[in-house]
Amino acid sequence: MIRLLSSVALGAMIGAAPALAQTEIRIVSGQERQNGAVLVDIFKRFNAGQNRVLVDLELDNRSDLDTTQKVLADIVAGTTPDAVRITGAVLRSYIDSGRAQPLDACLASAPKLAAQLDTGLLDGFRVNGTLYAMPWYVTLPALFINADAFRAAGLDPENPPATWSELEAAAAALSNGSGDRYGLLMYMPNTYMFEGQLASSGGAMVGPDGQSGVAGPAAVDQMAFMRRLVKDKRMPALSQAVFWGEAARLFQAGEVAMLLTSSSSYNSLTANVNFDVALAPMPAQDGHDPITMASGNGFVMLATDPARQEATCSALLSLITPESVAATVRATASSPLNVAAAEIPELLGDFYAKNRKLVVINSQMSRPWYTLPGRANNEFQSNFGDIQHEILTGATSPQDGLNRLAALMNELNAGQ
Repeated sequence: MIRLLSSVALGAMIGAAPALAQTEIRIVSGQERQNGAVLVDIFKRFNAGQNRVLVDLELDNRSDLDTTQKVLADIVAGTTPDAVRITGAVLRSYIDSGRAQPLDACLASAPKLAAQLDTGLLDGFRVNGTLYAMPWYVTLPALFINADAFRAAGLDPENPPATWSELEAAAAALSNGSGDRYGLLMYMPNTYMFEGQLASSGGAMVGPDGQSGVAGPAAVDQMAFMRRLVKDKRMPALSQAVFWGEAARLFQAGEVAMLLTSSSSYNSLTANVNFDVALAPMPAQDGHDPITMASGNGFVMLATDPARQEATCSALLSLITPESVAATVRATASSPLNVAAAEIPELLGDFYAKNRKLVVINSQMSRPWYTLPGRANNEFQSNFGDIQHEILTGATSPQDGLNRLAALMNELNAGQ
């Protein structure tokens, strides 16, 4: 765990009293390896820039689901942090616990900054019209391509696969058929990629009747397609227990030539590779236009004391300044929440001029990622990962596995 303290706090620890009384707030975040460094830098600058509020950042590498389970337990135990980093997959857990605090007044306290935000991206952090998370970044899917492997196989990385048939053909050309070099990895152990492909094919997580849509024809086609890729040794089947680390390792080692994942993995995936990396939008089923899921990363305020809320608000507002947004986009290849940052050459203007492929990724059609209410989403996502793995490995059929998942989803929704 990384704990971040300012020079003022360090001075207090060795006996030098700070010039002004400070409110120390505790902010918790997982996913340290993916994007923790930029978060550390943002709050270091915040701590150094004023003396009224001190951010103590607790950073570790827990998943969003694990962090949520821990923080919800902390709430019960009376050791609640003042704020916690979330994605759309877990936001409802904090809202439905009754502890997430509305942030509309916080954002309104900085009208100039609020006016700079992309309202469409900001709406992804609202539930029933209320802002419940201060945005940090929004990430969309991207197809990461080993461009050197593409060229060696006679493929053109400048003309990447846009459909499932093109994706399968490229995967076949890039695989060696023996199960130690694969063409593609296109799934996650949660519904982020699944829901995007489902929406692209005309399906939906929830049907017009309010019942689960995850066992419909579009979902079955998607799982059957991925099962075929695994069976033909075009794609590995990873359990959710090892997925996150192993997926990145396989791509970086050149053992997977195409990886469909969040664009926020850009820096971590490309930092230690010895090949050229190209990016492309998410391919969709033949005959359909891609619709991606927007994964919003933000911070929920859990503080209930007015003084601590004011202090927490000032810290969270530091996430959306043009400078912080520019640093975040450069580190995560995410969509710029602060429009001003994208317009200033020394912040992101020059960056996008040199990285035009990121502009293509940001321009994908997207929708907010669906989540079940309360704590039900954690259980659903965990079961999704297990059932998907069963389907990929042939332990169960796509229809039978998705029928079980749909039944569970309906049961969880009915229990809320």
